[in-house]
Amino acid sequence: MFCYVCQEDIAAIFGKADKGETGTLNKKEFKSVVKDICQRYPHVELYLKKKKLRNIANLLKSANGDNTELSIETFKQALSEVDTQMKNLPATAQVASQQGKYLAKCFNKMEKCENKPEGPLRFRGEGRHRFQPFRYRHFGSFAPLGREQTAAELPGDWVSIGHSSQWLWYSVYASKLVSWRTRSLVVSDWVRRFIFGRDSSSI
Repeated sequence: MFCYVCQEDIAAIFGKADKGETGTLNKKEFKSVVKDICQRYPHVELYLKKKKLRNIANLLKSANGDNTELSIETFKQALSEVDTQMKNLPATAQVASQQGKYLAKCFNKMEKCENKPEGPLRFRGEGRHRFQPFRYRHFGSFAPLGREQTAAELPGDWVSIGHSSQWLWYSVYASKLVSWRTRSLVVSDWVRRFIFGRDSSSI
């Protein structure tokens, strides 16, 4: 659900920043649209963090060397590099849940945002987009290994394998169940299995 930077937008961004209509951007002109770029395209900001670049100016420096003026071709090259490095979001419940909450929020605010848009600036045309773009937050993932052991990968490159990760998975799984009735049934099933083992009588 990432919104990639299309070529038309790149040209519009460049034109908006090139106030002197010189065909090139200096550092000051470019910085005037940096915030709007990151707001409209969240994956640009994610890319900068991944590459440990402090801001988008560092990205352009890596593409443009020590030149102080930036041409539209170099500008396109830098932003296109960001697009090629981005991958689609994984098809997991965590992603679907966040996307569902995002869409529900948009639907609930549709009438309000029709009159007062709260999204980023439109690079092509006037005004703002109706909503803020979707931003995915990764809270980690679990992989059951069997024999009451689980591998856990959490934000910050923290990885854990073993029985403690299995109990962490139990707590996270139970917290995501919709109703208290479902939680009690699932937890009681886990307790019975832990005490008496798996019921294999019907196999």
